[in-house]
Amino acid sequence: FGGLSGESICIDKSLVKERVVRDLFNESHDGWDKDRVMAIYGDLLGDQICNFPILHDAPEDRRIWFHNPHGVFTSKSAYSWLLPKQIGFGAHRIFWRIIWRLKTLTKICIFCWRLGHNILPTYEKISSFRSGFNDTCPRCGKDKETLIHALKDCPMARKVLEVGGLDNKLLDGNYINCVDWIEGAARILDIKALSDFISVLWNVWNSRNNKIFRGVEEEAKVTWDRATALSKEFRIFNFLEDPLLPRKPEKKAWKKSHQGMIKINFDASVHDKKTFYSLVARDADGVVLGGRTGFVNKEMHIEWAEMQAMEESINFAQSNNWKNVELESDCASLVNRFNKRQEDLTMAGHRLWDIKKQSLFLNQFNFCWAPRSCNKVADALCTWARTKSCCMVFNMDYPSCIHEIVLNDAIN
Repeated sequence: FGGLSGESICIDKSLVKERVVRDLFNESHDGWDKDRVMAIYGDLLGDQICNFPILHDAPEDRRIWFHNPHGVFTSKSAYSWLLPKQIGFGAHRIFWRIIWRLKTLTKICIFCWRLGHNILPTYEKISSFRSGFNDTCPRCGKDKETLIHALKDCPMARKVLEVGGLDNKLLDGNYINCVDWIEGAARILDIKALSDFISVLWNVWNSRNNKIFRGVEEEAKVTWDRATALSKEFRIFNFLEDPLLPRKPEKKAWKKSHQGMIKINFDASVHDKKTFYSLVARDADGVVLGGRTGFVNKEMHIEWAEMQAMEESINFAQSNNWKNVELESDCASLVNRFNKRQEDLTMAGHRLWDIKKQSLFLNQFNFCWAPRSCNKVADALCTWARTKSCCMVFNMDYPSCIHEIVLNDAIN
């Protein structure tokens, strides 16, 4: 619940004297002090807390590692959980590669590095660790001075960018973080133009400091001219060179499930009078929890093969005692049949009714379609099973053939 000092508390935190859970028990310590719990956490969350039973003869408390299906911590499970979060500096890994390639002064490259880490001393940043500090922009006095506001959205900074005729896509774009703004610029500008663009931002930051520490508000043209003087062939437009970063393709990627849900992707194929199937289960962080591959010595229609894989997925969830499961397949006809099974009087419709009954043990069950680009792991696993002609059940030690795809899905 975020702890007794967390954001879930509904009253003034200074009025909360309780420090541990047992402080919320009643006088006889055989139940919750409901009035106090409701006062601290509100009706909704307080009711959920009070529904937790207090068992006096229960087994001793023990530590549970949520990123292992058995609750046991292992170095491998920790590595599998942390690796997608750390590899390549996360979502902005490309940004860190390009800042040291900028054709400009070293101190401007360092400025860009600090900009990417959001560690420049804006008023909003200072107010986060100095109590009572006013975080309003010192130049316009209208909005909170975040980094994106100081360099882009503040009217004084915007005048500088408009004087030089910056691309409207970068002026009008809605960005929350400066690093996203710079990456957007890198998809429009080449290395020379991007270097000069960062030089402009550096001078905008310097003009902001002149206003704060010297009380001098420079004209936009002065700030712009100072930036152009740093380069012999200053420009912020592309002429012949390609953008530094390619434009983002419209290709869809695998989406992580909601917290508390296990997503199982499955696939099937028919080859040489055999039907192969595969499935892989992942949690909300994209970590593989387990999976299965197999085949039956029978040639089936592809839709029936997908039903076989779907049934195996539900059985796999039941064997692991998962209660909140989402199935995902790239077989659109199967998803449509399942959603309209009430009207389907064919043998396939009858089979889907049976499969649906097998999922009744689940608290929450969803079955949805995804394009093939979102089902790459299951597809690659099915191809591997067909090539090896083998059956396999695995937990977190999945086959190496899908390792790279799993990492890409987890990062994206």
